[in-house]
Amino acid sequence: MFHAVGTIMEGIDWGTNAVTSSLEHPSAHDAVEYYCNRTGREFRVVPANQTTGGIDADEIMKYVDKDTCLLSIMAASNISGNIMDIKEITRRAKEVNPEIYVISDTVQHAPHAVIDVEDWGIDAANFAPYKFFGVRGCGYAYVSDRVASLPHRKLIHKPSDVWALGTPTPGNFAAMMAVIDYVCDIGAHFSDSTDRRELYVEGMHRIHLQERALLYRMLEGTEEVPGLRHIENVEVYVDMEDLTWKDLIVAMGIKGIEYADCAQKYLEHGVTIFERLKSSPYSKRIVEALGLEGALRVSPLHCNGTDDIDKFLKITKEIAEGV
Repeated sequence: MFHAVGTIMEGIDWGTNAVTSSLEHPSAHDAVEYYCNRTGREFRVVPANQTTGGIDADEIMKYVDKDTCLLSIMAASNISGNIMDIKEITRRAKEVNPEIYVISDTVQHAPHAVIDVEDWGIDAANFAPYKFFGVRGCGYAYVSDRVASLPHRKLIHKPSDVWALGTPTPGNFAAMMAVIDYVCDIGAHFSDSTDRRELYVEGMHRIHLQERALLYRMLEGTEEVPGLRHIENVEVYVDMEDLTWKDLIVAMGIKGIEYADCAQKYLEHGVTIFERLKSSPYSKRIVEALGLEGALRVSPLHCNGTDDIDKFLKITKEIAEGV
């Protein structure tokens, strides 16, 4: 994100401000702040909707004007799971300023739904393979043609739109191709197409539907085991009824138990969840933006089944009853 934001903000000579949101991962939020300071532009931050856990398009438009050179909004929150309508946000931003550069951190959203940069009309996006069965230590990004042609760090004898600086890492690409093959295989169960893109889109669509069903079960439960919304002492933060705008992520807490202690109790039951605390430099701004002291982030994937969800709920009920 630093590379993409820096290329844009140092490569253009217009615009007096840049806009991001209070929910962004530090790699995105801090990149915009850094290059605003470096280029003498105003740094603007859109507040979160503390009810939904997202960033509202109407609120974003209060911060975007004809002099906004860059807008950076994440595709989905890594704590609340709320999905932002990047296509609509981009459309409205370009109504205000047709030349604005729009970029999106899609790291959290990429394992849960299709990321269609061309349909969204954005200029840059990044994602991390480790979120999606891939390897750690590498990342991938898209840049539009107009960003690719801006001045950037490059090898002198390479074409202007080449960004690679060193030797390729075939193992990383092979790992990512295995992920794509896997998603296409899911798509092939529901489509007769032989087109890889169509199969991938279908596969991700089926993943998204599976995860929405799992999310509903985790929140509402069944006759045999109550969901998070119905277990005494359990709090579901930034909850919303319309799950079409949520990835399979829940922010929660259990009354009477500190977040780190609660995460340890889950671990003792064989369940890994992560605490997000105000004391962490990575989480402080985000949890405060949501009006929280902290949260437990529960984030299964489509490969988890209903049995996994039910087991998690039973463990949660046991922990909550022990308060």
